[in-house]
Amino acid sequence: MKLNKHYFGQRIQGERSYQEDDFGFDSSHRDDFLMVLADGMGGYEGGALASERSIQAFMDAYYVSSGNITQRLKHSLGKANEQLALEKQSNIALKNMGCTFVAVAISSTSIEWISVGDSPLWLLRGGRLYRLNADHSMKPELQKQVDAGELTAEQMKVHPDRNMLRSAMMGSEIELIDQAHKTLEADDRILLASDGILSLTVDEMKQFLNESKNAKQAVNALLSAVENKAKSGQDNTTALVAYIPNKQSFTITGGGEHDWRLIVLLAILLLHLLFWIAVQIHWVKPVDILESLFPHSTEQLDNAKKLKSPNQQSDSTEESELSNQEPDNVGKTKLPSEQSDLDDNEELEVQDDVNEDESATDKKVDSDKNKKPDSEQAITSKNKDATVKEPLTPDSPF
Repeated sequence: MKLNKHYFGQRIQGERSYQEDDFGFDSSHRDDFLMVLADGMGGYEGGALASERSIQAFMDAYYVSSGNITQRLKHSLGKANEQLALEKQSNIALKNMGCTFVAVAISSTSIEWISVGDSPLWLLRGGRLYRLNADHSMKPELQKQVDAGELTAEQMKVHPDRNMLRSAMMGSEIELIDQAHKTLEADDRILLASDGILSLTVDEMKQFLNESKNAKQAVNALLSAVENKAKSGQDNTTALVAYIPNKQSFTITGGGEHDWRLIVLLAILLLHLLFWIAVQIHWVKPVDILESLFPHSTEQLDNAKKLKSPNQQSDSTEESELSNQEPDNVGKTKLPSEQSDLDDNEELEVQDDVNEDESATDKKVDSDKNKKPDSEQAITSKNKDATVKEPLTPDSPF
C-alpha cells in the first residue's frame, strides 16, 4: 500500500561521533505500509551494524512472509534477531551489540506494531499526543516508585538507571516484546522516533505535528528543534512521520509505484504466448494476421507472386493450349453404332497391351469375330485416330 507523499523520514547524528540509528520504509505490500526503526548499541561498529542488519533481515522476511499482519510482524522480528546471533558468532568483537527495534504496519483501517526497547511510537489525534508502544527502559519502573511515594519526580530525572533497558534485541531470547494494534481515523498522524527526540517535550512535538502541512515538513521541524536545543551529549535522533489521509486517498498498488509497468509487460508476454500457441495448433495463420494488419502490403505480395518469368509464362501458355485442344470428333454427332464400335476398339486396345505375349493366331481369331463391314471399319479407324489424339484424363489407366 502506498501513502504517496504522506510519509517521510530523516536522522541526525547529534553530538555523537558515529551514527547508530537506522530506518526503512516498504510500500511493496498490497495491504499495508511498513515503517521500521532501530537504535543500535554496542559501540561504533556494533551499534551501527546491529541496526543495519536487523532492519534488512526484518524487511526481507516481512516481504516474503505469509499470514496476517500480526503473524508476519512476529515472524520477521524472529528472523531479525536470528541475524544478530549469526553476526555475533562470526565476530567475537560484536558480542555486546544489539538494538532497540520498532516495526509499524499501517493499513487502510488500522495501525499495528511490534516493539522491543525504548524507541517511542506516538499517535496524534484531535490535538492530543498518545504514546502507543510500551517503554522497555527503567523509566516506567521508576515512575511507579514516584507514584508510590518512594521517589520524587526530581530524583527520577537524575536517577542513574533511568535509561537502562529492560529488553532489547541482542540475538538471544527477547525478554519483553510489545505487539498491539489500534484503529486509525482520517487525519491521524504517526510519529516513530529514536529516544534522541526526547530532548523535546510532548507539547513541543505535538505543536510541530499539528502545525506542519505535510510529513516532510513535520520531520524537518522536529529535527531542527532538537538541534536548536544544543543539548550536551545529544544522542542520535531519527524521526519518521506518516499522515493518514482520507480513506479515499489510500492507494492500493500491490507492488510499488511501478506496478502498472509490470502489468503491461506481463500482458504483452501473455499475448505473445497465446499467439504462439494459436499458430502451433493452427488456430490462426501468420498470413491472416499480416493481412489484417497490413492489407495493402499483402495485396502487393500476392500480385508479385502472380508475376512469373517469361519461360514460365510460355510453358504455362503451351500447357493451356494442349489442355484446351479439342479432339477431331468433338462437336460431331455419333451414331449409336459408331459409339458401340468405338467402345469395342478401346477394349481391344486394353487387351492388346495387357496380353502382349499371346499368340498371333489368337489375335487373328479375336479380330475375325469382331470383323465389321468395310464402311463400319472405316468409321472405327477414324474414331480410333481421334481417341489417340485425346489428352489423358485422371481416369485413364495409362
